[in-house]
Amino acid sequence: MLIGRGLLCFFIAFMFKIKAHRCKDCGERLIGRSDKMYCDDRCRVRYYRSNNQLHLIKRGVDQILYRNRSLLIRMRENMKSITSTSEARAYWLRRKGFDFNFHTHVLTLNDGRMAIMCYEEGYLLDGNGVVPWSENHDRVKALIST
Repeated sequence: MLIGRGLLCFFIAFMFKIKAHRCKDCGERLIGRSDKMYCDDRCRVRYYRSNNQLHLIKRGVDQILYRNRSLLIRMRENMKSITSTSEARAYWLRRKGFDFNFHTHVLTLNDGRMAIMCYEEGYLLDGNGVVPWSENHDRVKALIST
């Protein structure tokens, strides 16, 4: 007995219970290729970011570094109005949310001191406090660009 092709496909699908494809992120029914996994790029990126812990860690570190850089710029631009002692500047940075554990690199100056940098902004350790490092910005930008 011969069965029509359409009827055969129906029986095969019924027997194996071929499931409908749904988006991994939002659960909407997918239309198109059989190996499609997401509705669109928005769902694909949202699913990737929610399931990729490394991305979350990097984003958190980037936020800390950006905040540190912003605070160093504010401290350098308003150094007279903030405080006059290096200990008070360190306290001001800490109070504003500066995290001394995060920096991008360390530069050794000609006099042997080290400037702790957060991108192109930096500070020098001075006893129990900090001094903004604002000289030779062209040198730092040249080092970063290479």
